[in-house]
Amino acid sequence: MNNTELDGFWQLACFEIKAKVGDDVFQRHIEPLKLLGLSDNGIVSIETDNNFSKNFVSNNYLGIIEDALHRALGNQFSTVELSVAATQERLPEVPIFVEETIPQQSSVSSQPQESKELGFPLNENYCFKDFIVGPSNSFAAAAARAVSDNPGCSYNPLFIYGDTGLGKTHLMQAIGHEALKKNPKFVVCYTTTEALLNDFVESIQKGQVGSMSFRQRYRSVDILLIDDIHFMAGKTALQEEFFNMFNDLTARKKQIVMTSDRPPQEIHSLEERLVSRFQAGLITSVESPAFETRLAIIRYKVSNSDLRVPISDQILQFIAENVKSNVRQLEGALKRVTIFAESFTIGTEPTLDDVRNLIKDMLEEEIQPDLSFSHIQKVVAEFFNITVADIMSKERSQNIALPRQMAMFLCRKLTKGSLPEISRSFDKTHATVLHGCKTIMNRMEQDAIVKRQVESIAQSLGRSPDELYLAVD
Repeated sequence: MNNTELDGFWQLACFEIKAKVGDDVFQRHIEPLKLLGLSDNGIVSIETDNNFSKNFVSNNYLGIIEDALHRALGNQFSTVELSVAATQERLPEVPIFVEETIPQQSSVSSQPQESKELGFPLNENYCFKDFIVGPSNSFAAAAARAVSDNPGCSYNPLFIYGDTGLGKTHLMQAIGHEALKKNPKFVVCYTTTEALLNDFVESIQKGQVGSMSFRQRYRSVDILLIDDIHFMAGKTALQEEFFNMFNDLTARKKQIVMTSDRPPQEIHSLEERLVSRFQAGLITSVESPAFETRLAIIRYKVSNSDLRVPISDQILQFIAENVKSNVRQLEGALKRVTIFAESFTIGTEPTLDDVRNLIKDMLEEEIQPDLSFSHIQKVVAEFFNITVADIMSKERSQNIALPRQMAMFLCRKLTKGSLPEISRSFDKTHATVLHGCKTIMNRMEQDAIVKRQVESIAQSLGRSPDELYLAVD
């Protein structure tokens, strides 16, 4: 089997892997892998960036990769063999600081020390110059630049929240790139809460939490970049460890940057002392970009690519007008069109009909489906870390009653269901549902946190918060 054929099978396997693990995991952990070849006895050789990446993929995703390759290659496949890129073999096996021996100073100046990017490698495309700024992200971008100019002093910690695919990770890693450019001796660690948890659990199992293998290494970085901090909710032991780590780093003016899908006060089962420390820095959000920003993003992408076939601005405007959910989807749509233009149009520009067909599934996703009462109840329950059974119960405690009333309010505002239908779905009386809706309306006017919670849930349901303020027939 030649390399071209093997690459085709690898792409097929990647398509299946991505469907199983999701876009975020695929982009961070699977996409950087490099396929080296297939041996006569069916061993697929895959290269990773460093030892930590090799161990992390092996421990968490190797089974999924092997299943996908087996389906793609059939009997030609036996197993996967992971290796580390030759130039990276000496990187640390864990995503954090490794002590080094500092040589004695001499009269002869030494060469500049190589910068340290610990944890997952920083994506070379996630720089400030490649981040398109618009009204939806301008404040977050300005804050990120300020932090990169003066780490540990300006806005510490920096907490960036927003829906998936809007550029939070891009901004976070841009801080790391820019800080390293200004000071190559900085120790930068980019990791995820999932990886932090796995490393913490492994250290507990080995009895090494307090040793150099975990605690001291994380506390020895200059900039700590942590993605998806909301996954720390409910993990009491990890929260305790991170609380102490946070205090140690900030006390020594080491920069911490975190991302989340919601602001800290809305991360349920997160200790109040962590929430208060997160709020002591700067909290900023990134929102879905408006049409003008979406168009600017894909124009920039096209202008910085080496396309042999031109893509008209009419097509770019069509994509920007119709793919609205997030930047990742927008770039995915553009990638499909550019691949089609390069591979299948034989030098001619793709037509609008071609584009409609290419991104048909994305266009269908943008059409809002009708919401069901049960789906709203499920999303509200997940948001508050309770069960649907709790919402349906007669429990009157505040931590159950408030989510129940929010679910009633959202059913009233975001569905076409009648009051009797909503009442039956909650097994409550009309008066109870009306009281619940009125309570939430009043709380939203008086309590900014409740207002933000309801709007966040509406966005999770694929609806604009503006719909919450429309009159109901």
